[in-house]
Amino acid sequence: MKRSSIKILLSVVALFLAALPSCLAEEKKELWFPVGETMEYKLYWGIIPVGRAELRTFWDTLDGTNVVVIRATARTTAVVAALYPVEDVIESTVNPETFLPIKYTQHLREGRHKRDDEVLFDHEKGEAIWKKVGREQTKTIAIDKDTRDVLALTYIMRGVGFDVGKKQGFKVLVDDKLYQLDVEGIKREKRKVAGYGKLKCLEVEPKATFGGIFVRKGKVRLWFSEDDRKVCVRMTGKVPLAHVKAVLKKVSGPGDDFWVKKEE
Repeated sequence: MKRSSIKILLSVVALFLAALPSCLAEEKKELWFPVGETMEYKLYWGIIPVGRAELRTFWDTLDGTNVVVIRATARTTAVVAALYPVEDVIESTVNPETFLPIKYTQHLREGRHKRDDEVLFDHEKGEAIWKKVGREQTKTIAIDKDTRDVLALTYIMRGVGFDVGKKQGFKVLVDDKLYQLDVEGIKREKRKVAGYGKLKCLEVEPKATFGGIFVRKGKVRLWFSEDDRKVCVRMTGKVPLAHVKAVLKKVSGPGDDFWVKKEE
């Protein structure tokens, strides 16, 4: 199993990847998704299951102000971990009023590779401060007014929505570099989702000029349900010698729509 293939899939899950405090400083803003939801995915390398990933959101406070935290986790199964252990935690703290990121952190444990990064966003100044945690290594990056990290961007994509043949551009900060990302609606089709039946979905393709988050020499596709929640039900990536995918297994949390399984 190629290390790059696993890393690409886990990174993709992180694109398109809670305890509620008892007292918040102010009224919580209603968003286009229910804060507190959790989406669980099963990861495959070809037809081989290699791990699991989870995307969850929750309310928190920062300097006395309400914030939304998006957390993505991914880990390999016990069998795969014996050969190549992965345990990644990526987190984005966003302003619920603008849904612009305030802070982004990633703690990656992939085989022998370890990486701990933090990015602090200051959209008023038009800059972000990236630093490698535990080392005296920092960098100031000029950003646009709508620049987001990959997790915040994932939820913005759910809120914006797409259409077949239409493209939308986004600015995304990946590690310490700013990139242009274009997302295009490809086609509508029904996808079978275990536990939820056949759902009408829109297939989209993100394209960018960098590797890691998206495949430089390959193709990434995502399927969003065409309902109010716009849940990503499937993600696939084609890379040399491999076909990787993430398949939705469960949605839980608040809400009264069909995504939440009711008790018998």
